[in-house]
Amino acid sequence: MAHDKIVDEHILYLVQSEQIREQADLTRHLKAKGFDVPQATLSRRLKKLDIAKVGGIYKLIESSTTSLPGILSFNTTDSGLIVLRTLPGQANAVAYIIDQSFVGTHSTNTSGILATIAGDDTILVIVDKQENIDQAVRALKKKFQTLNN
Repeated sequence: MAHDKIVDEHILYLVQSEQIREQADLTRHLKAKGFDVPQATLSRRLKKLDIAKVGGIYKLIESSTTSLPGILSFNTTDSGLIVLRTLPGQANAVAYIIDQSFVGTHSTNTSGILATIAGDDTILVIVDKQENIDQAVRALKKKFQTLNN
């Protein structure tokens, strides 16, 4: 079962970071990562993950907070950093969601989050100023309900 979860995370990451036009392209990307997923299985997973072809490109149709990968724990530092821990293989997907939600040219970004760096199960969240750590943590807790537990 853990293998299926990891494959699903790779599918989500690929669909959100690449322009996938055909299931065969997605299959090739997955095979390059070491996952041999038959076409019928891939179709079922795409449906389960709410991924569909929109304008000729596979996209995540609905992204509710209940389907977001979970953050297991977090720690803050005095220097404006937040360290998040996820399940193995989920850090890139979580970092991508954080970047899309809070980083860049978002004129309404009041979180103070500047960037993320992701490993396999750890994410370093860089905050602009130490005094903005609390508002960054609040923004992350609002986005990722598992942090409130």
